[in-house]
Amino acid sequence: MSVPTVTTVADFVELTLREDLGTLLGRWLRQVSGEEVRQGYEATLRVAAPQRVRYWLLDLRRRGTITEESTEWVLSAFLPRLANLLGGRVYLAFLMSPAHLSNVDQENGAPLVSSADCHVRLFSDEGAAAEWLARRRAHETNA
Repeated sequence: MSVPTVTTVADFVELTLREDLGTLLGRWLRQVSGEEVRQGYEATLRVAAPQRVRYWLLDLRRRGTITEESTEWVLSAFLPRLANLLGGRVYLAFLMSPAHLSNVDQENGAPLVSSADCHVRLFSDEGAAAEWLARRRAHETNA
């Protein structure tokens, strides 16, 4: 088993690359500005790109909500770049506070984006998020 590689971006996001699982775990450590949102996501991509890691679990619970402008940047400018840069469809599990999701969505993951290039689901349980990513990876491996 390989040792996870941990990268800290300033004081606001910690990235852990689990090569053995083909997964990147990003934990936002505090609330952030719009510029820090961009810096954090770009740093996540820089860590994922060398091994073309396409399965990401991003813990947003401490980050809290971001501005509408930052959300638009993530959805319209950042996510569409990933499949081309990482070599295939990218799967992102966003871990959020339970207050942001219904009970059904907490168990199954609420779909946020689903396209040929990117599939994003929102979760409040880290285990459920990790299981979803593992199922997606197994499905693609067996496809």
